[in-house]
Amino acid sequence: MPQLSPVRLPQTVTLEDRELLLRLMTAEDAQRMLAFARALPTSDLLFLRRDITRPEEVADWVKDIEAGNSSTILALDGDAIVGYSAVARSEPRWTRHVAELRVLVGEQYRRGGLGRLLVTSAFRVAVDMGVEKMIAQMTVDQEGAISVFYRLGFEEEARLRNHVKDRDGRAYDLIVLSQDVSEYQHMRQEHGGS
Repeated sequence: MPQLSPVRLPQTVTLEDRELLLRLMTAEDAQRMLAFARALPTSDLLFLRRDITRPEEVADWVKDIEAGNSSTILALDGDAIVGYSAVARSEPRWTRHVAELRVLVGEQYRRGGLGRLLVTSAFRVAVDMGVEKMIAQMTVDQEGAISVFYRLGFEEEARLRNHVKDRDGRAYDLIVLSQDVSEYQHMRQEHGGS
């Protein structure tokens, strides 16, 4: 079966006449990440695993990266982060082959292919990390994001009723989508992706 080529970062890409740099996140990016997060609409931050507007949460994220439990690809326009994808490996030993895919793109950079590029790069990183299965979790009202993941070959594995609450106490259903890394590789090869 064809394999995704290893991830080659840093990498400069051009999307919609913008030159962006893709590279792995390091501890030196903490302030950039805080600036990115604080510029996002509140609705983008509601259901993140961490409150990335808080320095201690970003510091914990960096510790996960340094421990090899997570890898994060940043998209930068100049010195500013404009999006990221993260591959966060599961903690328990018996699920170490599973990782959660987390993607967030700044408002001005949406619908231009950056999200798809970050997902593809995340799958390449997942291969390097030995991940076999990727999951994505989001609330059912995130219809745009869900449709993007479906187009990328993810399938619904579970729907958890009233599983998450926003800051105002409103409950939302959580949808869990998954994609086997080898199937994603095969799909990308069939559709001419590298």
